[in-house]
Amino acid sequence: MAGLPSTARVVIIGGGVVGASSLYHLCKAGWTDCVLLEKNELTSGSTWHAAGNVPTFSSSWSLMNMQRYSTELYRGLADAVDYPMNYHVTGSLRLAHSKERMQEFRRAKGMGRYQGMDIDVVGLDEIKRRYPFIETHELKGALYDPSDGDIDPAQLTQALAKGARDMGARIIRFCPVTGARRENGEWVVATPQGEIRCEIVVNAAGYRAAELGKMFGRAVPMMVMSHQYILFEEIPELAAWTKEQGKKLPLLRDVDTSYYLRQEKTGMNLGPYE
Repeated sequence: MAGLPSTARVVIIGGGVVGASSLYHLCKAGWTDCVLLEKNELTSGSTWHAAGNVPTFSSSWSLMNMQRYSTELYRGLADAVDYPMNYHVTGSLRLAHSKERMQEFRRAKGMGRYQGMDIDVVGLDEIKRRYPFIETHELKGALYDPSDGDIDPAQLTQALAKGARDMGARIIRFCPVTGARRENGEWVVATPQGEIRCEIVVNAAGYRAAELGKMFGRAVPMMVMSHQYILFEEIPELAAWTKEQGKKLPLLRDVDTSYYLRQEKTGMNLGPYE
């Protein structure tokens, strides 16, 4: 395990997918004098058990653009950094129970098409064709996104970390941050392995970001809550359909009823939004 350097241009605190992505993209921009500190193993916070859904839809132009970039990154990342990843592009159906929701989807379609995404608003027959197990009598339509899917968050994190290391960045595991102070225009970050000075600190501590922020005199406006998902065992009808079609069902998103439903092997992953 590499020792803690005494200086860096940037110190990133947190070894989940956000921290690893920050490190990777800083290196891509030429900032290779960066160090990531992780108190345990990479992904040991909330990343390892995240659902890993990869949407492109958003009612916000900037968020949609960021999510579009993410899907483009994931398609080529495994080859770019020579690290295998499970990334499934299944497409998705975002369901509408009202005319107002359909209007929102038409607006999102316009934004997506302008950004080069092939999303479309579809009717009930098309929903049934793409997802034969669904009942459509309470629906008005859906937004279909062929680029939606899911990725293994732990593998994604490790791939980003490998890419950053290959470009010269440092990752120090089992190195919790215990304090910080401002000194001569720099941050001095304290750990059990010693102190490291830097120009910039990136708080990527996930559900502990508010706790970490206090060490730097910052109030991070966030709330932590548990989010559940349910994994189903094999469903024979789904297993038969998957074998016949040679593909997975598209991911279902239902904003009005507040859940997502995703095929997981030959079972299902149901995630309600509390």
